[in-house]
Amino acid sequence: MHILVLADEPVQRLWGGFGKDTLKAADLILSAGDLPAAYLSYMTCFSSAPVVYVHGNHDEHYEQKAPDGCICAEGHVIMVKGVRILGLGGSFRYKPGCPTMFSEREMAARIRGLRLELLRSRGFDILLTHAPVAGLGDEPDLPHRGFECFKPLLSRYRPAVMFHGHIHRAYNAMKFQRVREWDGIPVINACDSYEFDLPDDVLSREPRPSFLARRAMEKRAEPSNEHF
Repeated sequence: MHILVLADEPVQRLWGGFGKDTLKAADLILSAGDLPAAYLSYMTCFSSAPVVYVHGNHDEHYEQKAPDGCICAEGHVIMVKGVRILGLGGSFRYKPGCPTMFSEREMAARIRGLRLELLRSRGFDILLTHAPVAGLGDEPDLPHRGFECFKPLLSRYRPAVMFHGHIHRAYNAMKFQRVREWDGIPVINACDSYEFDLPDDVLSREPRPSFLARRAMEKRAEPSNEHF
């Protein structure tokens, strides 16, 4: 499965003819946050691939106008084309009252609140976040700090890959690194865009969810089904 992952800054080349070829080649499009709703909706016009997103710290406007034709994975495990995607958007909280920011304790509580869902889904294949893992390409300032609680989540459920955004290349171009690793799991910064081929064997990994669990995950994967 060929996946196009987007985050943080619209990519100019995707608006032109060459970009349409890239979109048509994608089997699945993921957004790791902080992208205009219109940009994501545009993707649905030139690709038959489902467009799945989570919120960035600047995406509170999605509450008024969610990306048309796109699928919100925020705070749930959804299933798209047989792939289980866990979405945990938002950044470290650096100002009060913002629904797309969380303290370390709040993000850990979100994960604990998913225990029953994760039991029924029997894990997930892709972790889609906005913020990075603590210590894996994050920044020392509070707004760009990663979450420690992502580490045990990855180690316990062992997805095929994690995608995040939030840390722009421009912050430190000399040290920018796309692909890192936590406990043998690729952790990829998708800032701007990144293309990834999900191994074929991911869809046959055991254990797999029951028929009813699959139906529930597919139901949550309905376009514009926001989860604020």
